[in-house]
Amino acid sequence: MTTPDLTWLYAVVREVEDGTLAGLTGVAGEPLRVLTAPGLVLVVGSVPRGDFDEQALQRRLADLPWLESAVRAHHRVIAELARAGHTLPLRFATLYRDDRGAAAFLRGAGPRLRAALDRVADHAEWGVKVYLDAAAPDPADVGAPADRPGTAYLLRRRAQRDALARRFEEAAAGAREIHATLAARAGRAAEHPLQSAEASGRSDPMLLNGAYLVEQDRAAEFGAAVTELGRRFTGVRLELTGPWPPYSFADIQPEPAPETEPAPETAAAPETAADHVPAGRAEQGWPAKTPSAEGG
Repeated sequence: MTTPDLTWLYAVVREVEDGTLAGLTGVAGEPLRVLTAPGLVLVVGSVPRGDFDEQALQRRLADLPWLESAVRAHHRVIAELARAGHTLPLRFATLYRDDRGAAAFLRGAGPRLRAALDRVADHAEWGVKVYLDAAAPDPADVGAPADRPGTAYLLRRRAQRDALARRFEEAAAGAREIHATLAARAGRAAEHPLQSAEASGRSDPMLLNGAYLVEQDRAAEFGAAVTELGRRFTGVRLELTGPWPPYSFADIQPEPAPETEPAPETAAAPETAADHVPAGRAEQGWPAKTPSAEGG
């Protein structure tokens, strides 16, 4: 007896033009298909239950090479859909036990999905990260009597610690002001958890991991504002990424459908450096809780 596949959700769109999904595959190399409701299309794929049930997924999420490849595959589908029209990305590892549950979500969430599509229309997500500039000059040495080298060393270390603490506080305050300034220029803004050096790929401490929903015709203006803020605030470095599909602003979480069985417990995953594909929750299936780089 063949074990039925699970349904992996990628994104919600208004429509899918002919040829958009041709040759495009998902996280398991599966072809993609659509489920429909009035004015909405849900793009999904079928993944093997034996590889993606709760226990198997838990093991796979600990396999960083697989996780990075799967996250990129999930993003590739969403990015292709976003090029073709307004798109609501669904979070990585949103799984239903079958198409029936996924279709129930699409029908039940219809008004919220349509409103969210209207909200992100003609907008794109931009990410701005702020890092402490470790290349800033160290505090000057503190002098001490030549016959007391131990005292000189202790004074020097204390001065360095105090100066570094002040630098960090000033940089953190600058990052908060940078976020407020950029948020005022965006339709919506979000702050994601700060990333570790392993996830960010940078040794400098991260002070801001911001996401901003920006009108497409104001993208150049937003980029210029980031450049100006980078000149204005010393002691920090700014990194601009995008444009991205609106991962941080979809605001859609699947809700339990009456015809689906209870969900297993939540699975957790290690940190991944892949950008802009946060993991999500599937109440009817089992979520993979992977942090995003923007989304952290």
